[in-house]
Amino acid sequence: MKRLFGKKPEKSPKPSPEHVSLGIPANTAPGPLGFRAELDIVPDDERSNRGSRIVFQDNSGKGKELPAPEASTSGAAVVGTDHRSDPTKNATDTGEGESGGKLAEVSKVPEREHKNTALRTATILSDVPKEAADGSSPLGSLKAVLRTIAAIHAGHQETIAIGNRVENLLSRIVALEGRFYSRPDSVEEQRRRDKLIREFGRIEGQIRSLSEKPEPEQLAEHAQYTEEVYMLLEDLRETIFDYQMAQQKEIYDRQRELVKPAVLRDLPSAKAAEYRHGDRKGCLKGTRGPVLDEIELWARDSDKPPIYWLNGLAGTRKTTIAQTIAERIFADGQLGASFFCSRDFEDRSNLKFIFPTIAVQLARNYPEFRSIFVSLAQSDPEIAHESLYNQMNKLIVRPLKKSNVSTVIVVDALDECKDEEPAPAILSVLGQFVAQIPNVKFFVTGRPEPRIREGFRLPLLAEATDVFILHDIEPTLVNNDIRQFFKHSFLELARHRQGLDDWPTREQLDLLCERAAGLFVYAAATIKFIGRRNNDPKEQLDRLLRSESSAREGKTKFKANTTLDSLYMSILQEAFGDDDPEDDHRTRSVLGAVTLAANPLSPSTIATLLGFGVTDVFLRLSSVHSFLILQEDPDSPVRPFHKSFPDFIIDPTRYINERFRVSPPNHHPELLAGCIELMNRTLEKNMCDLPDGVVNCEVDDLSERTEQHLDPALQYACRSWHKHLVDRDIAHTPAIASTLRRFLEKKFLFWLEVLSVLGAAREAVDALDVAAKWLEASPTLDLVADCFRFVMRFFEVISTSCPHIYHSALPLCPRKSIVWGLYEPHARPLTRIVHGLPNSWDPSIAAAGFPSRIDTAVWSPCSRFIAISWGERPTTIEILDGVTLERTTTLDYPLGELGWAEGLAFSPNTRLLTWVSTNPRKIISYDLQTGGLVSTIALEQPAHHIYLLSTTYSACGTMFAVLICYHLTFTVSIYNVPVGTRTYSHSAKGQPLNEISTHGECLRFATIDSRTIITWEIEFASPHAPTPVGSLRVPDNFNPLQAFQFHPTSSRLAFTTGESIIVWDAQDSKFLLESTDVNYGGVVLMSFSPDGRFLACIMRDLELHLWKESPTGYTLHQKLISNIGLFESVLVSPNGGSIIASSGQVVQLWHTTDSITPLFDPSTLTFRRSGKTFTLGFSPDQALAAVTRTKDRTVVVLDLKSGISRLTIDTGMEVRAVGVAGSSVVVVGEEKIVTWNLPAEDHVLNARANINDSVLTITFNHPPIHDFTLRPIALVSPGLHRVAMREWCSHDHNSLHLYDVSTGEHLASAETVLQGDLWFTLDGREVWCITFDGRVGGWRITKDSDSDITKLEYLESSIYPSSGFPWQSSCGYKVTNGGWVLSPSGKRLLWLPPSWRSPERDRMWSGRFLAFLDDRLLEPVILEFGILDMYVYDVSAGGILTKIRLFWSSGIAG
Repeated sequence: MKRLFGKKPEKSPKPSPEHVSLGIPANTAPGPLGFRAELDIVPDDERSNRGSRIVFQDNSGKGKELPAPEASTSGAAVVGTDHRSDPTKNATDTGEGESGGKLAEVSKVPEREHKNTALRTATILSDVPKEAADGSSPLGSLKAVLRTIAAIHAGHQETIAIGNRVENLLSRIVALEGRFYSRPDSVEEQRRRDKLIREFGRIEGQIRSLSEKPEPEQLAEHAQYTEEVYMLLEDLRETIFDYQMAQQKEIYDRQRELVKPAVLRDLPSAKAAEYRHGDRKGCLKGTRGPVLDEIELWARDSDKPPIYWLNGLAGTRKTTIAQTIAERIFADGQLGASFFCSRDFEDRSNLKFIFPTIAVQLARNYPEFRSIFVSLAQSDPEIAHESLYNQMNKLIVRPLKKSNVSTVIVVDALDECKDEEPAPAILSVLGQFVAQIPNVKFFVTGRPEPRIREGFRLPLLAEATDVFILHDIEPTLVNNDIRQFFKHSFLELARHRQGLDDWPTREQLDLLCERAAGLFVYAAATIKFIGRRNNDPKEQLDRLLRSESSAREGKTKFKANTTLDSLYMSILQEAFGDDDPEDDHRTRSVLGAVTLAANPLSPSTIATLLGFGVTDVFLRLSSVHSFLILQEDPDSPVRPFHKSFPDFIIDPTRYINERFRVSPPNHHPELLAGCIELMNRTLEKNMCDLPDGVVNCEVDDLSERTEQHLDPALQYACRSWHKHLVDRDIAHTPAIASTLRRFLEKKFLFWLEVLSVLGAAREAVDALDVAAKWLEASPTLDLVADCFRFVMRFFEVISTSCPHIYHSALPLCPRKSIVWGLYEPHARPLTRIVHGLPNSWDPSIAAAGFPSRIDTAVWSPCSRFIAISWGERPTTIEILDGVTLERTTTLDYPLGELGWAEGLAFSPNTRLLTWVSTNPRKIISYDLQTGGLVSTIALEQPAHHIYLLSTTYSACGTMFAVLICYHLTFTVSIYNVPVGTRTYSHSAKGQPLNEISTHGECLRFATIDSRTIITWEIEFASPHAPTPVGSLRVPDNFNPLQAFQFHPTSSRLAFTTGESIIVWDAQDSKFLLESTDVNYGGVVLMSFSPDGRFLACIMRDLELHLWKESPTGYTLHQKLISNIGLFESVLVSPNGGSIIASSGQVVQLWHTTDSITPLFDPSTLTFRRSGKTFTLGFSPDQALAAVTRTKDRTVVVLDLKSGISRLTIDTGMEVRAVGVAGSSVVVVGEEKIVTWNLPAEDHVLNARANINDSVLTITFNHPPIHDFTLRPIALVSPGLHRVAMREWCSHDHNSLHLYDVSTGEHLASAETVLQGDLWFTLDGREVWCITFDGRVGGWRITKDSDSDITKLEYLESSIYPSSGFPWQSSCGYKVTNGGWVLSPSGKRLLWLPPSWRSPERDRMWSGRFLAFLDDRLLEPVILEFGILDMYVYDVSAGGILTKIRLFWSSGIAG
């Protein structure tokens, strides 16, 4: 619905020539008090039956009701007059009624001239009684006057604003009236009531006095009369508003005192977003009346749509109107919450803060809402970080529905929120829930930007929204408001200045109104300039008018393109025109800081960054305060008064005066230098004085600490320096590169600290990325690249915990990295890394770990996001940042659904995520902007024996295609996701290839028949069967049973023959790639990029080869190797810049480069990359550890004190188990046990051995048969006395055997159904087994006293190992699911990189040592824990003086 003021409605049908009259009975002749005319306002649906009523009160005080004539088109009632009301009527206008009384004519023609309306109103008012007409109410007489005015002005377009205003006032007075029958609850309330009654009486008297003028004067001054009536009504509204506001503030203050729950304080919300905060001002009295009245009527009318969008261009003062509406609705007691968005403030431009902030305000204002809200928020503490859909649903909708609160919520400047999507996410969520809360209304303002318009066009919002287009108001109405604003502002100036009587002249006022051209921002800036302190307002106005005239006439060098440009040029010339030109650069620098800063800066911050004095900066800003919002406090941010000023002052086509124009290429480097210089000068370690080991969210007073220790200028410099690194100016490059290098060499980690505590770690990624691109071939580039690697690799811990930058990130940094070389002395490790830390960075940029195995991953079309599915039923769906792999959204699986997710696909605009769910088979779609469920569609194929091959979206983003194969039949089905229905499907026999793709508005897929690939095409919008568009012959060496990938759009087939990688261009029948660079095991997986430019191939030996399209075919672009295990999936981003691959629970990210970059030289690896678990044995005294990979041939014995290898053994056999104790190491193979002696410590370097160097070799006299599992089936006891081995016989039958290490003698055996890991207790007297599904069994090793025979005695299932499970620390240390190692007291000791987060049973504890043995690792990881505390004693007194915390050094404790 669109509502426009100032535009005439369509004309009503002309009434008949005879005027409609009312017959007045004879006994209605007025007595001494005249008579009362009362308008009874009746709802529209009743009015057609009842009509309006006119009640006349005669001398006897008895009321008589007459039927009104048929209602006018406006729906207003008609008021009668007595025979004295208009003695000038001619004979044709009067007549006798049935009772012989005079006829009183009431015209209903909308085109009635304005002066007649004024005359009739004044005449009728003279007969309205002055006494209270409504019984004992003191407001009755005033209501009668207002109802009369309403009736007179109803139906007259020229004065419709008065009618609307009266209707508003009547509803307010009726609401007030009820309070007057109750006893005031305080002396203050009685005082307020008395004042209100006095003001009512005064205003009523003034309205009545208008009728006392002689008739000729009324006719001559009808326009002035209307204005006077309107202003008196405005006085009345202000009086009521002041009373209501005082009452509501008292109620609000009482409510605030009662609000105690900490959740309202702790829930993240935006500061100063509420209407009562900040320096916003409402509309000037008497302006914007029709708009405000219209909105107030909407807010009170329950039949009106629940959403109202005030749509206006820049400069139309939407925020001013929103402020006024918020104040008025608050005074009515109906304002639940308000949120004033602003791009100048991070929290007020962040969508994530809107709903929590609104919820907190609602909870403070409504006790019934609060009780429900607090309970919900306490049960889900992380709700503020969930999706917008969940925020709205849990924080607002649920409490509102349960509490049944009726309220209005105001959201201003929605266009200033950071939201890059086509339609604002807030509006998408609102559309989904607004129907569920019918008692709640939303008043929204925003510019008519395309994305805002698209949001309000959403089907769920379009019918629920009233739209008011502010810039389409009748120009005369806007100009009148601007004139009123000027008049009021000049009167205010005259009140505070001398000699301003009768100023300005009418001609000057007319000229100002003309130049404003309907823009309030022009008027406001003009008044700010004229009223500038220490200047004569008259001279200021004369200067302004003269300079603007000159600019318009081209008499100066200024060239004005717009009204605002002319004003801005004039004020700048007046402010700085007489200054010394040599000083202009300081003025430009200050203006540049205001206009180019990433967010508003205070004068003191500007002074700090530029190296100027605060007073100097403040004075220069004061000179142009007309353009700015400038506070007296130099620490308060200064902002442009309107966005048009920054646009003007940096545009050389609009502002050609170079003296004061801001040049971004010159002033960005100036701000950049100021930021880096400030950081180099002030950054220090642990500036916020945080305790060791904590994460940021555990520090209750973190915000207070940051405010106390981090100056606003330093905060800005740390967060925004890179935003000024915009233009690569050769003149500035060397100096900036040198300054940047010094900053990264000295202050890099301290900078990360600040960003961590500010919650802005992502700024570090963006800053270093910008710097790397800007530096190009600079020598500083290597340092920037290393810093970037550090931030990306440890982004998770940097963003979570400031102290662990030094406890975890820096100690885990490769020892050959530049960052480690620069900052090693700052490391404060609480853990010692004994083994497993790489010496250099690998090409992977980032990694992310998940609690369970990753099932599916997919890039978004824009390459900004990655969707991941993982876990058991139901699958968890998470959206990751495509740069950092940071989790941005977690999608809740629909309630009751328990399936796995397959075939994840983004819509083309990245708005929707859709997947196919198993058990039952459904297509599920979510809106990623809101986190809300869009639709679920049941698949019609049977659930069993279905194999999902591929999914894709149509180009328009509404149709979703699924390729499914079952019972040797394939089906292509098309679904309409927004509607939630299947459009059509086609089935056929054949063998489809594993990919479908979108080709324009068509879908393409392929099948293979014999040696021919047939490409098929279907139109998404057509139900016709697929048609073949190509028939392609494949090479003879193609085998569909081996790895292959077909790209339907480019008709390219990639496949492997086992020895080669081949890309076949079926369209041109030629080979694009024939590579024999295939390592051991061949290719296991292939994947084209969406555009076919890249081909990624996963090798069985953990290598990933990336091929890139070239003029001659495909050439090798990169070689990567997995340090997280065997790759299970690989995807190239749509933009070709990144690759992700998953392995188990970890996903890893690489950037594509311009050269081949092998990860490691395979010859440097100790163990063969077999994808099998490590086996490790600690010595009883925890001095040594022997480690091997299952079924590998190599065993390494490590000195746990130094981390150096004591012996490397080539055993010549597949190793099943190892053990070490004292000076011996025992290795168990499939058929024998071999023992070696360790070399002396002074012969450690390069100590190697093979099978020939063994000191003892024992062959089993009862060797077990082969076990098909990859996990160890043998174990050496801690004292190297016995070997336990599990023999696999069948899936439900196993045997456990015990052997003597020294003799190989078979000691005992036991039958079991358990299959899994084995371990001995620490004393070697028990052996235990745990299955993959968690079942545990144990045997005690005993010896018969009579026969001396060893036995395995089975233990009851209720008994657990005496020394605990090997993956559980006996010292109380814990490893959390979130990747932290905790001390026995709960202190965080170490953040674990994702690649180290092994499943529970791939970890082994031994006292203070923890080993990770996951098959994904290239090397086993061994850590030592234990915080070293040194106490200093006072020997003479015998007491402790202090405690000193010692940290592990890079090698041993120091």
